Formats: sequence, C-alpha cells, structure tokens
Amino acid sequence: HKYDKALVNYNLAVHFDPRCAEAYNNMGVVYKDQENLDKALKCYHLALQCNPRFAQTLNNLGVAYTTIGRLQEALEYLSRAVTVAPAYAEAYNNLGWLFWDHGDLSQALRMYERCIELSPAAKNPSQNRLLALNYLHEVPPELVFQAHSAWAERFCYELGPAFTDWQVAPIANKKLRIGYISPDFFHHSVSFFCHALFQHHNRDQFEVFLYSNVSREDEKTELFKSMVPPTHWKRVTGRPAREVANLIREDQIDILVELAGHTANNRLDVIAAKPAPVQFTYVGYNNTTGLGAIDYRITDAIADPPGQQQPFSEELIRLPGCFLCYTPPARIPDVEQLPAFKNGFITFGSFSCLAKVGEPCVALWARVLREVPGSRLLVKNKGFYSSDVQASFARKFAAHGIGADRLKLMSLAPTSFDHLKVYNEVDIALDTFPYSNTTTSCETLLMGVPVVCLA
Repeated sequence: HKYDKALVNYNLAVHFDPRCAEAYNNMGVVYKDQENLDKALKCYHLALQCNPRFAQTLNNLGVAYTTIGRLQEALEYLSRAVTVAPAYAEAYNNLGWLFWDHGDLSQALRMYERCIELSPAAKNPSQNRLLALNYLHEVPPELVFQAHSAWAERFCYELGPAFTDWQVAPIANKKLRIGYISPDFFHHSVSFFCHALFQHHNRDQFEVFLYSNVSREDEKTELFKSMVPPTHWKRVTGRPAREVANLIREDQIDILVELAGHTANNRLDVIAAKPAPVQFTYVGYNNTTGLGAIDYRITDAIADPPGQQQPFSEELIRLPGCFLCYTPPARIPDVEQLPAFKNGFITFGSFSCLAKVGEPCVALWARVLREVPGSRLLVKNKGFYSSDVQASFARKFAAHGIGADRLKLMSLAPTSFDHLKVYNEVDIALDTFPYSNTTTSCETLLMGVPVVCLA
C-alpha cells in the first residue's frame, strides 16, 4: 500500500537524520489520512521539536485540533503559522474555518478574504466566503447574488469554454439517463435526502448514474452503490474536471444533477463544463450557484416564495408541497416523555452550528427566555468542545440579561444515535435565521420535538 511505503521511507529519513522536520511532518500527514489522529499529532509535535517555526506543521496541527474541537489550541498553532509565514494562504483559509466554528463570521470572512488576496486562484476560500455570506444578517440578497455571479464569471473564465453539443438523442418517451454528482455519498446531511430519491426512481423511465466525489467511503456509500448497477457507479474523486466531464458525456447523460453547490469538495468545475444538455442543482446549497451552466434549481414555494426579491442565476422549479424527502437513520432512539413534565420548566433547544447563531438570533432567543419564566436553553454544537467558546457564547446572552444558569451548552455526541437521544432533553426547538436549518429540523421533528421558525 502507498501509505506503508511512505511510512517506511519517512522512518528511514528520520533514522539517518533525526532532526528532519519534513519527514516527521509528512508522517503526520499519512497518519491523518489513515484517520490515526493520535499518531499524526505525535509526529507533528516531533516535527516542531526539530523546527519550531515550520509553518506547514503549525498549520497541520491547527487543522487537526480544529477537527477534534480543541479550538484554542487550533487558534494558537494557526496564528503561529501565519506569524512565521505571513503569505501562507492556506493557513488563513483554515483560520476562517476555525472562526466559523467559533461563531465569529466576520473574522472568518476576513480570513477567507486574506487568503483570496494571497492566492486568487485558490478554489476553497472563494467558495467558503460565498457560503459565509448566506449566514450574515446585514448583507442584502442582491449583494449575495452579485458575489456568486462574480465568482462564477472568474471561475468559468479560468476553466475555459463549456460544451455546446451532446451525443444525446432527442427521442420522445425514451428512457432518460439521469446523473447525480456529489461529494456527500456517505454519512452526511445530504445523504439523508438522497436516499429516498435514489431508492424510488422509476427504473422503467429512468436510468440512474451516480458520480461520487467522496473522500472516505462508509456503509452509506455502500448502500448508494447497491442502488445502481455496478457500471453506473463512477468514482471521480481527484480526477480532473475535463476528464470527469468527458466521462459524463460518454455516458450520454440527459439530465445531470449536482448536489453540493458551494459546499466542501463540490464538483462545480465539472458542472461548469456543461457535460449534459440539462443541468440542475438540488438540496446541497440554499442559494444560487451563480453558474450559467446550471439551468434549474429545485425548491418549493415555502423555501423560495413566488414573488421574492432574491435573484438566482438558475430558473427555479418549485415542487408541490416540500422539495425534500428525509430518510431517518436505520437506528433511532425512542421518543421519551416531554422533559418539562419531569423538570418543571420548558427547555428550548438548538443543535445548529454557531456560525448560524448571529447577534439578532441571540437577541431573539434571549427574549424568548425572558418571556417564558424559568425556561432554559440547551445549545449543542462542535464549538462547545472549547471552554473559551462556551464562555464567549454565555457572555452574549448575559448582555441580554440571561444568566449562565439558564444555558446548557453541549459539544457533539459520539454517535448519531447519541446525538438524536439528546433531543429527549428538549421541549421546543428554536430555528436559526437568516440561514435556517434543514437536516437539524428534520431530526428534531423525527424525535417528536416541535420547531419554531421565524416567519
């Protein structure tokens, strides 16, 4: 295996040169890719013992600590990385993700924009910036649309011209070939909305192809593989955009649906090449992609009311009722008695990421707590692994007259089952705004908890 060979070579390197920081760092990268974070951290720290100013290792440590929620240590190492290497673009992007987990969107945006200044051609910071703009209260929809359109114009210019003809026969009533492309064909939020879609396609009318850009496959990946013929599952992870586009063209796909938008590991580079004559975006992103190569965006009249002012580059297709179909996990906990009966008070709850909980959201939630005497608020997310993030969050509520004794702050649960079980501690869930919940709201309702949204 390539990892084993790499580890042998790096171990030989440090045997002959025990002060070789690069070898220790690279060993850390291999162990991280193998999901052995303990060994990765050990190797990174050995690299720093050899060279305390090794920016790449400082950045890698910051990313590793962000992954496991040790945000203060992550901030320390990423800050050191940009101190010793002020032009290290990738470290600024990673700082952006760190501040995202902190719930500090303004600082996250500054980091993304600094990364873009240093590396204008980098894909991730530009798209991270677009994603963050959706969460901000003070940015008008027109400006968000303009940012997406400007990104698309630059992106398409760099990629080159799109295809304008296809080997697809326009035959009436033929069996349509539909392709779905996504990085999220694994245990991911999007997968809960793909499941029923793939399972219930009319196989007499549609031939389904799945183009997977998944980095780490799991049992959910295997489930999706089983839903299509082996020849119709195409792994495209790491393959160049034109190569993937040509593969889709060779498969003579009639309709291509992308399921990620501007979220992580998307393949908008493939979509921009227009490998299919009709292209949709669906489920993975709550806004326009900005790409002219995408013809339609699937939504409904609640998520995107007719007559709204928000512009889109795609034509909106509003499905009747709800545009989503949620498939719960195979194993879920029992819904228990209403917690208010045993507690004697109402517990409100939110399991959203902190990036969604801006100041107006905090102010409204604090008002809810004031107007419901004795009530509590349970908030659960990744950021609360950090005691400093917890303290910062509590201070925001203190500014509105809500004491820390009325807040219960929890970090992530170890499993999906444990995560769902925490809903048994919540009486009423509070949605976020302007970026509302999707998967979280479905999980909440699944566990018998009503959700209150801002109309």
